Amino acid sequence: MPYLWKFGMILLVVCLVASMVIAAVRLSTTPEEIMGARFHGLPKTFIEEHQPEYGVTR
Repeated sequence: MPYLWKFGMILLVVCLVASMVIAAVRLSTTPEEIMGARFHGLPKTFIEEHQPEYGVTR
């Protein structure tokens, strides 16, 4: 039984590390215009024209 616990813990840690690596890669390759408020990656004029659609108020 102790070997089963060790194997389970190792598998759990490996899956956790893999999940963190996948998340870091996805976040680093995500275009910035879909992250954060006011869509920072888009031109300012586009943001101002479409503020009512996104509910952004100043």
